[in-house]
Amino acid sequence: MIIRVTKLVPKNWLIKDCGKDIELFYLNKMPQNNPKKPILFPKIIQIDEKFMEGLGLFLGDGDMNRKEKCHLTYASKDKDIAKYALDFLIKCFNLEIKHVSFYIQYNKENCLMNQEWADYLGIPINKIKTSFSKRHKCECIQIQVNSVIFRKMFELIINAVLNKNYVKYPKLRRGLLRGLFAAEGNIGIDYLEKKPYISQIVFNLHINEDHIEKMIIQILGTENITYTIKNRVEKHSKEIIIYNWKNYKNLWEMNLFDLCQRKKEKFFYMLQKIKIYCELGQAYLIELFGSQDLYQKEIANLIGSWQGNVSRMIKGNHLLTFEQLLILCSRLGKEVNILKIKKVRIGNISKLRNNLKNKDFIDYLFKIKVTKFSGSLICQADIFQ
Repeated sequence: MIIRVTKLVPKNWLIKDCGKDIELFYLNKMPQNNPKKPILFPKIIQIDEKFMEGLGLFLGDGDMNRKEKCHLTYASKDKDIAKYALDFLIKCFNLEIKHVSFYIQYNKENCLMNQEWADYLGIPINKIKTSFSKRHKCECIQIQVNSVIFRKMFELIINAVLNKNYVKYPKLRRGLLRGLFAAEGNIGIDYLEKKPYISQIVFNLHINEDHIEKMIIQILGTENITYTIKNRVEKHSKEIIIYNWKNYKNLWEMNLFDLCQRKKEKFFYMLQKIKIYCELGQAYLIELFGSQDLYQKEIANLIGSWQGNVSRMIKGNHLLTFEQLLILCSRLGKEVNILKIKKVRIGNISKLRNNLKNKDFIDYLFKIKVTKFSGSLICQADIFQ
């Protein structure tokens, strides 16, 4: 999919042909009739997965709903997605740094703050200005493009993209959702239970952002991901909420968390914490528990359970956690054979059949558990097949 920028330029603007690029400007409606500072744009913009990710970031954390069109701004507390947003403007729109201002708002001053941001973004430190703000718990950067021409053309291009049928292309719709989640998404964790767990994955929107709500639910519906919507009028917000590990698995397969490292690590951390149970076939149960070397009481002590549970495990009426399976296989000198696991249960509710459709996610879950034990004797042995 491509966008021909020349077809979107307003009729009263002036165009200078620069080969692969065009230079755009127009005259002020003032007595002096001075031209606006020209801005360079590519003639053709390629709409791919990366472009849609950047678009999602700006729809979420940009000022696209702003009535005043004098400049374009983007704000974020995450260095990685702030850099992604800046690179998006530079690579896709040929934006030059000279047209950009950077403002950092901070609550607790850090003497190295400016230098860290400058190094990360690859910009001169003198481009950054700072100000104190009680509203921000942590430092936040605002990237501002100081050009009326850029602001207006950016919006024309974005609207042209959104008016195309991007939803029928998996990479494009997933890229857009990934960008929107990096900007507007959150992983809800319930810390009130004895063991924290992921309670929901949610997109937080302003109550008036109906256009973004429509995009998200259209993509989720196409991807067969169920959701609920809650309007929180008192907070002027709405939430698109996703429950259930079957949905979380689908989101993981879409790489939804990959654009924001902070959110990706949060998801990974919770996968390390959550219990994963294994439903084993009868033949594999006999193979593991039929050893003459270990009695049921010894197995119970080994895996941190008790004899009654071990008896039920042997009959297939009680499930082993993956940690227990690792310990037992290590003691017997066997490798964990994931292919012999029929189903896995994540937490207390969701079950996933160990089939071709779920294989990659189940393998990923088990590798996380192995990583968790990387410092132990268990993982020092070559037990993961």
